[in-house]
Amino acid sequence: MEQLQKYRIQIATLSETCMYDSGVKLINYFTWIFSGLPSVNKTRNAHGVAICLDKTAATVWKDSGLEWEAVSERIVKIRLKCLFINLTIIYIYSPVNPINNQMNDDSQNFYNDLQDVINRIPTEDMYIIMGDFNARVGWNNQQQQNLSNSIGPYTVDITNENGEKLIDLCTINNLLIVTNTFFKHKLVHQTSWMHPGNKQWHMIDYTLVNKKFRSSIEDCRMYRKAAGAIGTDHHLMRIKIKLHFRSRRKMVQKKVVYDPIKMKNDNALKQFQKDLIPTLSDATDKTISIDEKYDRFVEHMKTNAEKILKIDKNRNRKRKEWLTDEILEIVEKKATAFVNWQNHRGTKLEIEYANKYKRLRKLAKGKIEKRQEEYWDEICEEIESSVKLNDPANAFNIIRRLGGKRKRIKNMPIKDKHGKLILNSADQLERWREFFGDLLNVSTAVDLQLIDQIKITRIEKNEEERQSIQPTISEVRKALNQMKSRKAPGNDEITADLLKAGGEPVIKWLHEIFSDIWKQEEMIEEWNLAILIKLFKKGDKQLCENYRSISLLSVTSKLFSRIILNRIQLLVNRQLLEAQSGFRSNRSTIDQIFILKLCMEKRREFNKPLFMCFIDISKAYDSVNRNLLWKVCRQYGISEKLVNLLKMLIQIQKQR
Repeated sequence: MEQLQKYRIQIATLSETCMYDSGVKLINYFTWIFSGLPSVNKTRNAHGVAICLDKTAATVWKDSGLEWEAVSERIVKIRLKCLFINLTIIYIYSPVNPINNQMNDDSQNFYNDLQDVINRIPTEDMYIIMGDFNARVGWNNQQQQNLSNSIGPYTVDITNENGEKLIDLCTINNLLIVTNTFFKHKLVHQTSWMHPGNKQWHMIDYTLVNKKFRSSIEDCRMYRKAAGAIGTDHHLMRIKIKLHFRSRRKMVQKKVVYDPIKMKNDNALKQFQKDLIPTLSDATDKTISIDEKYDRFVEHMKTNAEKILKIDKNRNRKRKEWLTDEILEIVEKKATAFVNWQNHRGTKLEIEYANKYKRLRKLAKGKIEKRQEEYWDEICEEIESSVKLNDPANAFNIIRRLGGKRKRIKNMPIKDKHGKLILNSADQLERWREFFGDLLNVSTAVDLQLIDQIKITRIEKNEEERQSIQPTISEVRKALNQMKSRKAPGNDEITADLLKAGGEPVIKWLHEIFSDIWKQEEMIEEWNLAILIKLFKKGDKQLCENYRSISLLSVTSKLFSRIILNRIQLLVNRQLLEAQSGFRSNRSTIDQIFILKLCMEKRREFNKPLFMCFIDISKAYDSVNRNLLWKVCRQYGISEKLVNLLKMLIQIQKQR
C-alpha cells in the first residue's frame, strides 16, 4: 500500500493474492474487490486476483452502483461511471504457457471465460483488460498482418503460444490493442519479468483497451524500484489514463466515533455533563413540540460529545500498525539498491551491488520479523489484560481490528426470484425491499370470535394509578442503568454509553421528554424509523432467503420501553406459568433441558418408547396479531394508558 501511495496509483490490480472466496475488503484505506478459489478447495493454490481502489476511485465505484463480478480465481471485473462514458476494468491472471494437454485445456478454458466476460460488456463502454498474461508478443513475417492492427512497433519478444492466444483475442474482438507496445521507453522500462533460468527479461504483463479509446491512454511503462521495495519478481506496470471520474458527491455526514477511554475519564465526563447543564432550559420549554424538543436534545448531545469525547484519530497513519519509520527507511534503501543492481547487470560492479541489495534485503527481513514478534506480544498482552479486567468487548474489538474491515456481505451480488444474478446496487436494493416486504408483511388473520372471548380484567383504582402516573426521575435513572452498553444506535446515533456519560443532566432531559410523551400520547417522529440490517445465516450468499434481519431502533425509545416494562414486569410474572423459563429474567431453560434428558435416560433404561414434539413457529414475532396482543395485555391487568403507549412504540412506520 505504501508503494501505491508513493506512485499515486488510484486503481491498482494484483495477482497471486492467495485470498480465498470473493468479496470486498478495506485494507489501509484501499478498497479491495477480490476473487479467489472457493475456501472449500483450500487444498489447491488460491491464485486470486484483486482490484484495489483508493478513496476517490472507491467513492466513484460506490456512486456507480457497486457493480462488480468475481468470475473466477483468475478474473475479476468492476464498472465505473466516468464523465461522458462508463469504464469497465477487467483484471486477469493467465495460466502459464502450456507444455502439456492439461495445461493447454486450462489455458483455453481461461480464454473462453474471458471472452464470455467481454461479450457481456456494453458496446458503448470503454473497457480495459490488464494483468499477467504470461504471454510474449512480437513482430514476425507470418503474423505481421494480424499484428499491425493490435500491436505497436515497440515489442521486445518473439510470440509464444500464449502470445498467439492473446493476439487471437484482440483479432476476434476487433477492438483491442496492446497499449504497452505503443509507447517508446528504455528496455528496462518495457520488460516486466526475468526468466529465472536464462536470466532474460520479457514483457508478459499487458494492458488492452478497445481501439476507439486508444487516445485516452497517455503512457504505459514499468517501474523497477517498486518491485525492489515489495519483493516481487514482477515490475510495477503503471498506466496513465486521461479520464475524469464522475461522482454524485453524496452529502453523507460522517459518524462521529467516541473514545471509550475518554468516556471512562472522570474529568472528561464532568466537563461533558457541565456543558449540558445550560441546555436544560430547552428541556423545560413548553412552547415547542415534542419532536423539536427531542431534536434539540440530540443536537446538544452530539455537539458537546464531539467537542469533548471524540476520538483523536491519527490521520497520517495509513500503514500497518507494526511498521516503524526505521523499517520504512531500510525498505526505501533496499528499493534503491535493487535499482542500482539492475542498472549494473553485466558489468564488473554487478556482484558488489547485488551483495549490497541482498544485505539490505536480509536486514529488512530481520527487522520486520523482530518488530512483528514484538507487536504481536504487545497485542496478546493487551487482549489478556482486557480479559483479566473483565472487559471482553475490548478484547474482541482488538481481534476485529486486526482482522481488517471486511464488507463481503454488503456488496455481494445477489439473485432475483428467478435465479438471475443482479450486479447493480440499485437493482439489488429493490430486490432486498421486495424480499423483506414479503418477509415482514405476514398475514395475521385471527378469528374475531376468539378475540371477543378474551375478558378484560378489572383493575383496582390504586393499581391503575400506579401504572398510569407519569414516570419519575428515579425510574428514568433505573432504566438507564439497566441499558446494555456498547450496542449499536438507531438513526439518531445516540448510544446508551453516551446517555450514561451525560449523567444527571441527561436524566433530567429524558424525564422532561418522556413526561411530555406520557401526557400527550404522541410519539417522536424519529422513533418511527428503524434501520434494517441483514445478517447472513448459512448456505448460498447470493440467495436472499439465507439472510435474517434485525432492526436498529432509537436507544431513547428502548429506554422509554424499559420504563414501561419495569412497571408491568411484576404484575405479568405473577400470572405466567411456572414452567415458562424463556424470555424471563433470572431464569433459563437449563432446568427443563436437564429434566428432558432424565426422561430420555429413564425411558432408555427401561426400554420404553418416548415421543417428543418440537415446534418451531415460522416468523413467530412478525405473525403476532396486534389486536389480539392488546386484548391479552388488558386481560393480564395492564392499564389502558400503558397499552396505548405500547401501541405507539410498536407501530414502526418507516424502515430503511
